[in-house]
Amino acid sequence: MHTLLIQYLIEIIKYQRRLIILLALWLFQFISNSRMPQPDKPIYKRFNQFEVDEAVPLLAADIQPEKLDYQELLAQHLTDTGKPIKAVRRRKPIDFQALRCARCDAPSDYLYANNGKGGQLECKVCHFKFQRRDGDYKKDVSLRCPYCTHALYLHNKRVNFDVWVCPNDNCSYRQGKVAQLSPKQLAAFSAEPTRFKVRYTYRDFRFELKSVDADSPIQTTVDLGRIRATPQVLGLVLTYHINYGMSARKTAALMYDVHGIKISHQTIHNYEEAVAAVVRPFWANYPYKLSEELVGDETYIRVKGKWNYIFYFYDALNKLILADYVTPHRTSESAAIAINQVLQKFDVIPEKLRFIVDANPIYQVARIYFAKHGINFDIKQVIGLKNKDEVSTEFRYLKQIIERLNREYKGHYRSTTGFGSAKGSASYTTLFSACYNFLRPHEALNYHVPVPIDTVLAHERMFDKWLALIALAQEQLPVAA
Repeated sequence: MHTLLIQYLIEIIKYQRRLIILLALWLFQFISNSRMPQPDKPIYKRFNQFEVDEAVPLLAADIQPEKLDYQELLAQHLTDTGKPIKAVRRRKPIDFQALRCARCDAPSDYLYANNGKGGQLECKVCHFKFQRRDGDYKKDVSLRCPYCTHALYLHNKRVNFDVWVCPNDNCSYRQGKVAQLSPKQLAAFSAEPTRFKVRYTYRDFRFELKSVDADSPIQTTVDLGRIRATPQVLGLVLTYHINYGMSARKTAALMYDVHGIKISHQTIHNYEEAVAAVVRPFWANYPYKLSEELVGDETYIRVKGKWNYIFYFYDALNKLILADYVTPHRTSESAAIAINQVLQKFDVIPEKLRFIVDANPIYQVARIYFAKHGINFDIKQVIGLKNKDEVSTEFRYLKQIIERLNREYKGHYRSTTGFGSAKGSASYTTLFSACYNFLRPHEALNYHVPVPIDTVLAHERMFDKWLALIALAQEQLPVAA
């Protein structure tokens, strides 16, 4: 009897264990497939922990050879050796008679084709190698190692990027990596060098740049000419919602409590999208007077419960917002699209144009992308929160200016507790930028607006200024066929 009782208790314990395991599995499946909102935070990584290259490659244009005089070199060679440097003896006529050495200015008599029809020439006087740039030769951007300036070669092609590698065995980067190997690793490296990544490697990301057309990227089904509200109501809604950063619900409540006008918060969003669709082309294509030093940064916002980013570019001298690209992706392509918004505002891109940004390497990748398409500008990166290099010390004040712009936008955006749609975020951001450039007085400009327009400033009340700006933007819209 006692033995049966013990066996019965053992079976009960086994059954309880199985039951606990089943409940744990069921709970795991429930949590995994639950539609409850998951914690979502903006992705912040230290830039030196990003999965990108340790240094950005140099462009051929960044490497300027030391200028020499071929006549002095010829005289020096004659003095040292007692023999002159003779001109190249040719068997066939050449097609680069008009070219001269890019380093010592030697005439074509001292130049010979170094790689046949490949286009590379070498000077017999200074032994400098350079690429031909005459005729129908297609000018391309040459990537060079930032450690030894040796030309990189295309090692592999991936789906979204190309892999470039420095082939120089004497590169300081390679020598430093080899010096870090232990004796055991060094023996393995001697036997199988391909097992170790000791050469400088650069990943050149490929993407097609989305152009910013004259037409508005914001589409809406609301026709401003058919809204039920009067123009004055529309102007008041924009003043409260954009200028003072009130949410759509608070704006609707204020319109009713103060002005006795009953309007829903959704109608306010509809008006916002309709006005943004009209104002966006006007803001994007206005002939601004721009400086040659622009500052850029990205900040985060919530759209449909997810973190998105706004890429801002700003003319700190003239107090102008030039780019306000809203995107869910913090990538090189996003940076290039935002920079493209700026470049399209120039009739002629200045030779000394430069962008001051943070240490995020996506801006350098975007710079190389534009250089490949013949558009050149400089990038200055302000690193960290404290000045540890000369560039950060010189341009820190510009970075602080755009940080203040980010804080001002956040002050307006915070009352919305996030946007409900991507179109809504783009619409609000467009109106904020238009208000900043055309309507908002700036203390640094003696309380004048950055872009004074007489037909807008002729009105005293802000809601009338909004209506004048809308009317001006509508006049420049293309007439539908």
